[in-house]
Amino acid sequence: MYFCKNTQACQSFGIPVTATPVKMNVCCMVIEKLQGTSPRLYTLIAPLVMRRSVLRLNNNYPFWTSRSHTWFVAEEGESVLGFVPVEVRDNGVVKINNYYVSGDDNRLLSRLIQEIVNDYRGDYTIQSVTHTRHIPVFLSEKFQTVKEWKLYVKMQYGEKPCGESANG
Repeated sequence: MYFCKNTQACQSFGIPVTATPVKMNVCCMVIEKLQGTSPRLYTLIAPLVMRRSVLRLNNNYPFWTSRSHTWFVAEEGESVLGFVPVEVRDNGVVKINNYYVSGDDNRLLSRLIQEIVNDYRGDYTIQSVTHTRHIPVFLSEKFQTVKEWKLYVKMQYGEKPCGESANG
C-alpha cells in the first residue's frame, strides 16, 4: 500500500492506496524543468536548501545554480520531493551535481535520472558526481563509474569512456 494525495490518480494506475502515509508514490508527482535563475526555482528550492538536514545529506556542501543550470524538480501538490540540477557545459557535457531527494528515496532519484537521460542523451555526454550511497541507483540507470573519491563517485551514462578506468 502507498500513500498518495491524489487517490483517484493513483488508483487509475492500479496502485493500491491508503489514507496513512506509508511510502512516497512517484505516480502522483510532477517533474518540472526550470532554468537555473528562474524566480520559480528560487521559490520552490530555497526552503529546502536552507535546512541543515538537507545540507547534511549533501555532506554540508552548499547548493548553487547559474544560467548554465537546468533543474529537474519533483513535486507533489505543494511539496517539493526532490531536485537534480544539471549544468550544461560548452564541451558537450551535462553534469549532475548537488542533488537532493526526500528520505533518500531511490525510486524518486531513479525517476529524476530517467527524466534527465530522456532529455539529454544523444545530444550530450551525461556525467554525475554521485554520492556513494546512490551508486546502485545510477548503475541501474546505465551509468558507469569513471573515478572514485572518498564520498563521491564520478559516473557517466552509457559505455565507459575510452582510456578511463574506475580509479583514474
